[in-house]
Amino acid sequence: MRLRELRARRGYTQDYVAKRLGCHESAVSRWESGSRFPTGEDLVALADLFEVSTDDLLGRTRQYAPAGCALLDMKLLERLAAVESTEEFDRLIVEHDEQAVWLPVPEGAVLVPVPEAMRLARKVADKHQGSAHVNRLFRPRV
Repeated sequence: MRLRELRARRGYTQDYVAKRLGCHESAVSRWESGSRFPTGEDLVALADLFEVSTDDLLGRTRQYAPAGCALLDMKLLERLAAVESTEEFDRLIVEHDEQAVWLPVPEGAVLVPVPEAMRLARKVADKHQGSAHVNRLFRPRV
């Protein structure tokens, strides 16, 4: 579990995390040491506190996304919603030229770290170098 790493990155103490979850500091310590495992309810609360998925909290690099969902960039959407003028709205859109605010999640989609996505796509692209469409595997460009 990545609890210690996430807590340190945010500068939170074990006491702070415990108070936010309504548990004792020793519980957080035991979770970090691996001597105990948080309940499902505590896992969800921890994921919410650190703004990560439970899969990410548990250290899983692949996250399976159900079809019919969308990947939504909430921070960008909130920035767009907060602008006062059409000019400022247009400037933000141009700044994020190759980025969509949301993308539909197709059936079978998996969220993976960017390096893994690039490696897997490169493996397929190398097999079909003569294709006029091989570069489509690499959008958006990173």
